[in-house]
Amino acid sequence: MTVKPLRVGVVGTGFGRYHMDGFSEVPGVEILAICDVNKAEAQEFANKYGAKYVFTSAKKMFSMDELDAVSIASPNAQHLPMTLDALQKGKHVLIEKPMTIKPRDAKTMADAAKKAGKLLMVEQSLRFRPEAQMVKAYAERGEFGKMYYGRSTWYRRKGWPHLHMPPDGTLGRGLWFLQKRHAGFGALGDIGVHLLDLAWYIMGTPKPVSVSGQLFRHVAVPELKAKGLPIEVEEMAAGMIKFKDGQAIMFEVSWDTYTKPAMECFLMGDKGGASVFPAKVFRGNDIDETVDIETHYNGLPIETPFSHFVDCIRDRRKKCIVPADENVTLIKMLDALARSAKSGKEIKL
Repeated sequence: MTVKPLRVGVVGTGFGRYHMDGFSEVPGVEILAICDVNKAEAQEFANKYGAKYVFTSAKKMFSMDELDAVSIASPNAQHLPMTLDALQKGKHVLIEKPMTIKPRDAKTMADAAKKAGKLLMVEQSLRFRPEAQMVKAYAERGEFGKMYYGRSTWYRRKGWPHLHMPPDGTLGRGLWFLQKRHAGFGALGDIGVHLLDLAWYIMGTPKPVSVSGQLFRHVAVPELKAKGLPIEVEEMAAGMIKFKDGQAIMFEVSWDTYTKPAMECFLMGDKGGASVFPAKVFRGNDIDETVDIETHYNGLPIETPFSHFVDCIRDRRKKCIVPADENVTLIKMLDALARSAKSGKEIKL
């Protein structure tokens, strides 16, 4: 039996080009339409991926009856209205992280998806990294015992969006990254959302009860001033989240800091622990058991966010790796950290 192609429209030609590339590798998917305010660039990608339609208005693209699903990679503040519009028009939605800016908006999006009977998934890409899936498999088998602590870090040097990244590139090229009304967060919402989520996901998404944090903006301020760029969002975020059953996660992320660049995630349990980058597990009395993903992946299918999104649409009984409800909680944690930094106090959830 021939499977009907799943027809997808992509909003955004910046980071959205990764979405296009991802969908182009999924069997049975047709990239039908591309939307961007830069029509010439949208046409360029339409030509590359064989999309039949080009739009400068997402609202008009979402009105296409032919579309089954849309992938939204637009500025953060646009995620809420675009998602609601797409859901109301009967489309499944994949949204770029962070899900949105405010917790109440995240809940509105999740509730709208349930009401529409459509899939809403957030592109939390680190959950799909082979290293993460392998460590998650160990955790779910109970090989680490009770996981009580996680620590994640991501340090960049000269990694401010727009300021340090090429204007015609894929990452952080828009001025909106530096504008609080459009981005909502700085490094916290750009890369912190990944590293906090990764540790939380592997630990089993325990229920958060309190958040303490601090935001910093120091290193790039002279450079931003010299170039006449907005000085509105943080370049570094650090925080601790405590959970209902006593677990905790510490994380630190920075776009620019005078230290060695690093991306790390460590998990600790009462029977063993792990690092994700690089993938290693530590169990029992073993000093250092290094896991080779190629030979120790335990037969798990290696999915991408895009293949998983498509599979979950085709089989609504399939468990989504990044459900919308979990991202509502994730946005609550990010928001609480920002509020803690502003008030100087721990925020209870």
